Amino acid sequence: MKRKWSDILIIAICLLVVGGFLIKSVIGTGRGIVRAEAALPNPTQTVVATPTPTPMKLDASYTGPAVIVGEKFDKTYLLVTITYSNGLQENVTDFTVSTEIVQSTGMNTIVVIYGELTAKAYVYGRKLTGISVTPIKTDYGVGNMPDSKDLTVTGTYSDGTVEVIKGEYEIFPEKLEKSGKNEVTVRYQNMEAKCYVYAKNWTKVEALSVTYDKNNMVTNMKIDRNDITVIAVYSDLSSERITTYQLEKEIYYDTGKQPLTVVYGGVKKTIQIEVTERYIVGLEAEYKGGSVVVGKKFRDSDLHVYLKYVDGELVETNDYTIHSRKIRYVGNNPITIYYGDKFSVLVNIEGVEESRPDFDYVSELTADNGTDTVIIRTALPKYLNTDCMVSETVKKSLMKKAFRKLNVKKGKYIAFTYEFTNQDDELELPLTARITIPERYDMDHTFLYYTPNRKTVLGRVNKTVISDTVFECTLFKTGTYMLVYSEELEDEDEE
Repeated sequence: MKRKWSDILIIAICLLVVGGFLIKSVIGTGRGIVRAEAALPNPTQTVVATPTPTPMKLDASYTGPAVIVGEKFDKTYLLVTITYSNGLQENVTDFTVSTEIVQSTGMNTIVVIYGELTAKAYVYGRKLTGISVTPIKTDYGVGNMPDSKDLTVTGTYSDGTVEVIKGEYEIFPEKLEKSGKNEVTVRYQNMEAKCYVYAKNWTKVEALSVTYDKNNMVTNMKIDRNDITVIAVYSDLSSERITTYQLEKEIYYDTGKQPLTVVYGGVKKTIQIEVTERYIVGLEAEYKGGSVVVGKKFRDSDLHVYLKYVDGELVETNDYTIHSRKIRYVGNNPITIYYGDKFSVLVNIEGVEESRPDFDYVSELTADNGTDTVIIRTALPKYLNTDCMVSETVKKSLMKKAFRKLNVKKGKYIAFTYEFTNQDDELELPLTARITIPERYDMDHTFLYYTPNRKTVLGRVNKTVISDTVFECTLFKTGTYMLVYSEELEDEDEE
């Protein structure tokens, strides 16, 4: 039976619809499989450890008050923060600073060092610009005199602040010599201020009242007049505190009850005070320097040792012993200080590894022989100032004997001194220096020598060539050095 074309068309459409459903079903199933496989864990996947954060940045700020020029600022006011590579921050306290002394008025730049990182902090320096004095009491008897309890002395500073000055100033004259108006002068840090008081001829001194304001006195110490209160009572029954009295004894050598005798206006008054033996009860020490490179010694000037007496007074002493000032290892190095065979105290000094010289921070010196110039650039620790070193050219006439010791017939040389302005800084030796030789010198035949007395040559300094005109060397001593150029000189390996 012959099919109609319309039947064929209907069958074809049905086949296309069925085929489309089959294809969609297959593709959808495949995608589901792919997603399921992707969700499975990879048995060969490697877990990468989180890297240790490294110090990246140092920040420092000073939050304390202005400091008088020439005095130390308080390092506890320094807020020092280190930032790590992972963004975390941490406050640090074991840092060092380029200087603790405020050098000038206005902003002072302080370099803060922590490891290999540095930051700048700013401390405002102020200077005393004037003083003034005001008497609390204005009427005195002739022969008496105001003291620090009767005067208010104020100082005006360059930052506009005004502060009361406590003691440590001088008062003139020693006593009021005439009745009526008297000028009183106060002198403090090369500045003077004046005020006026009035003196009267009181009637005769009839009695004295004497009080010792401490529980006891100690032997071998001059008595402090501020601890004694003396009141004079006159015949008209008026009274006043006296500052110009005399003491029959100011130092006591015996213990127990002792007489304290005061004389004023022809009247003598004696009271009994308790005197105890003044003896040492302990030892205290404070290290004020920074960390020290292992193998080097710490500075004597950075260590302060105090004797503690029975009366509580601390007296600094240099009469102590230390077995070794050399720092032996990285971290805290316990240093024991001894005073005699009874007292000792321990301080900790941080030791750090020596780092590569940083020639971004150097002390630069020059010397010449009239025609040629040598430049000496010494890499310094950042806690030293770049002007901590000095050099002078040494005349050729003083170096002739030393030059002859080299046994060369012909050559050129420049001799110079290599010194620190502060002898304590010599503890930083050895230091690495870069020597820039004159252009007319040949690097292969130029060497640096050390001469201890300018008559002999102790030895040739090591030499590592950096460029055609610069070599690096290690300087172990201060003293006189001689840069010599001669065609007759060769590298020691070739000689």
